[in-house]
Amino acid sequence: MTNATYTDYPFTSNGVNFISRINSDSPLAKRISQMPADVIASVNVGAIAEMIGDASLLTREELLSELERVNAGATHAFILLGENK
Repeated sequence: MTNATYTDYPFTSNGVNFISRINSDSPLAKRISQMPADVIASVNVGAIAEMIGDASLLTREELLSELERVNAGATHAFILLGENK
């Protein structure tokens, strides 16, 4: 069990909703929280494009698999699949 708390930053890449989740104890958490929301979103969209490509071309299962790969070993920040219709 963990007592960690997180801050979520939702963003959309190629029409797919994601959440960038940052551990509140991360050394970068304060700096990230002071950035404008559009800058945080832009950085995350770029990360998705670089690590996954066009998310709209993947099925939900493929996206979850790619996010599992991307998040492997992560301790401070994670990218999660947001609510999508």
